Amino acid sequence: MESEISSDVEIQKILESRARILARTGAAASTEQDVLRLLAFSMGEERFGVDMHYIQEIQPLKREMWSLVPCTPAFIVGAANIRGRIYSIMNMAAYLEIGAEVDMEKAHVLLIRGETVPERMLMEFCILAEGRPKLEQVPLTAVQPASGTLSVKGQEFIQGVTSDMLMILDLEKLISHPGIIVREETA
Repeated sequence: MESEISSDVEIQKILESRARILARTGAAASTEQDVLRLLAFSMGEERFGVDMHYIQEIQPLKREMWSLVPCTPAFIVGAANIRGRIYSIMNMAAYLEIGAEVDMEKAHVLLIRGETVPERMLMEFCILAEGRPKLEQVPLTAVQPASGTLSVKGQEFIQGVTSDMLMILDLEKLISHPGIIVREETA
């Protein structure tokens, strides 16, 4: 009988220990949900953040991997050859009408992949980043609405801004926006 009591006490201790571990795991999971994992990059004086969910690859922009493309909008810097596939390179500062000169010698490209809404078509393109992008974790509570100082287009594609002026891009909206698709017009 004493061995039963002893084993019941041990079982109770094991169950309590497991409950504490599960409680900590649940707290950690909710903490992770309260943080945005962003890849932060600069374009001139401006800083942008992109949700890591959309990032497929980061590459330094070497002269031999990209070229200019004539007759494209000003926000398309050119095209990049990454592992034998061709992707357009988008300058977000130019697209958002913020304007920023880019030092192409220090530039990187972020290969973005996502689905359009509601069509669910796969979109892939590169975003130009000046310098080396850095991983940042931003608490959701630190994100404020985009200010009135941004252009109308800028406010449309910025989810929010942090206190250190990191503009968080809304890639879901951007990927689905028809304005980023360059169509060839025939005469």
